[in-house]
Formats: sequence, structure tokens, C-alpha cells
Amino acid sequence: MSRIATVFGATGLQGGSVVKQLLKDGVFKPRAVTRNPNSDGAKELAKLGADVVAGDLADFDSVKKAVAGSEVVFAVTIPGHGKTNRELEQGKFIIDAAKAANVKYLVWSSTESVVGVSGGKYQCISLDDKSELDNYLRSTGIPHSILLTGGFLENWTRPYVPSLIRSHHLTFAARWVQGSIAILSWIDRDMGLSVSTLFNAYANGKLDEINGEDYVVLCAKLPIEDWYKIIETTLGKKVNVTWLPTVNYKMFDDMYDSVKEFEWYKGRQVPDPGLVALGVKFGTLEDFVRTEIKPYLGL
Repeated sequence: MSRIATVFGATGLQGGSVVKQLLKDGVFKPRAVTRNPNSDGAKELAKLGADVVAGDLADFDSVKKAVAGSEVVFAVTIPGHGKTNRELEQGKFIIDAAKAANVKYLVWSSTESVVGVSGGKYQCISLDDKSELDNYLRSTGIPHSILLTGGFLENWTRPYVPSLIRSHHLTFAARWVQGSIAILSWIDRDMGLSVSTLFNAYANGKLDEINGEDYVVLCAKLPIEDWYKIIETTLGKKVNVTWLPTVNYKMFDDMYDSVKEFEWYKGRQVPDPGLVALGVKFGTLEDFVRTEIKPYLGL
């Protein structure tokens, strides 16, 4: 009988990374949860060998069905998913379902709390909900680990994020505040690898070592200006940056302003020594520029 790993957000960036890595490893059979099993992304996962099932994070019964019979779970919440915009409710549905199903180990994707790091000066409900769920998860007694993410490098190549303009020079429209210490995650490469490594550690009898621990899934922590210099140096092309004072969306403005004023993950070593000790080899910013940004620009 297959050892089932239920993966939420399977057609998204995080969940998709996890499903693909689990298929490569072959230890756990990924059960890919998506609202629409007939979507192109879901069909692609099915072709790769995943068991694709329907599941709506806004519907507790749906979540319970998705979790039933699974040994391990990867949990991530999604802004504006289904009937509710609150990730707090989504996360509690997953955690409660996992508890009821006697899931043996759960890996939860979270992040820094904006309201927490700023002492209430700033808030970002999406991120703050995730952080609040950290404590809820701990209170249940479910064996778990928490993976903490930063700014997604993929945002520099997503077509709906207006960060790159193709021209003789590269021009970035950046909401980051100059002088911020940027915390950057290469999700597609490092999230799946980190989750799979933790699942394998559990499977190999190392649950006591990883249970209750949190790890930062960051490939870099550096002044935001240095990230743009790395792009410039790696591509060998001049980079220009327009620093935006606002995106006229308070939640996002608060998030970026908090990063500048209150360093996120202060004191945390990058890459995370706990994940490195388990065998995770993180990607580099230079590799991301070469393998993702360069082809995206057609260079």
C-alpha cells in the first residue's frame, strides 16, 4: 500500500514544487489537492504520476476527505481561496482535519508576522494569519515542522508582476524600500526539496529531531540593492531600479515598510543550518538569474 502525502495548493508554486519533488523521491505517493482537477496544471501533475483530488480549503468536509488516509501532509493556505479570504480559517480546517485523521507528521508553510515583528505598527492579514496558525498547530500536538518563507524570487519573472521591462537596459519597478534587508526564497527549487527532506527524515526515524522545529527556507538575506547588483553582474547588463513609494494597497505597503523598519528573521542564519544538516542544498541568486531571469528575458 502506498504511503500517502497529501499536498495542498498542488497547482500553485509551493504545492507544485512539493508534488514534483515527492514524485522524484518515490518514498511517498503525492495526493495533489486542487479546487479544479480538470485544470491544465492538475492534468499535468496527473500525467507525472500524482493522484489528483478535488479539495476546497474553504470547505471543511472537502478538506477532511482530502486528508483521510494520508500519513503525512504539506499544508499551505491561499489568499482569497474559495468562500473565504481568511487564511486563518483555511489553516484551521487543514490542521483540524489532520488531527482527526491521525496524520503522523505535518509540514506547514508559514512566514514572518508583520504585526508581530512591528509590534502592531504594521499589519498584513495574509501573512499574520499564517503566523497565528503556527501557534494553533503547536497547540494540537500534531507532530510537525514549520517552514518560514521570504520574498519569492519567482516574483521577478511572473508575467503579472510588473517588475521587469524588456529594453536595452533592464528596468525594475520595485516596491522594496531602499536599505531593506531582503529575505529571498527560491520556492520552485527549494520548497519541494525542503519538504521532501523533512518527510524522508520522518520516514527514517528522525521525527524526534525535527518535530516542533521551524526552519527558514531562504537562499539569501542581503540588502535589496545587492540583489539588483547580482542581476546586473550575472547578466552583464545595466540594471535600473525605480523605487515605488506605494502600490496603493495598504496590506502590501505595510509588508514592505515593515521589512525596512524591522528586519525579518533577525538573527537567523541563511541558509538554515538545520535543513543543511539534513542534506538540503539551497540554490543561489546567481543560479536563479542564469536559469530563470535570463531565459525569461530572452537573453
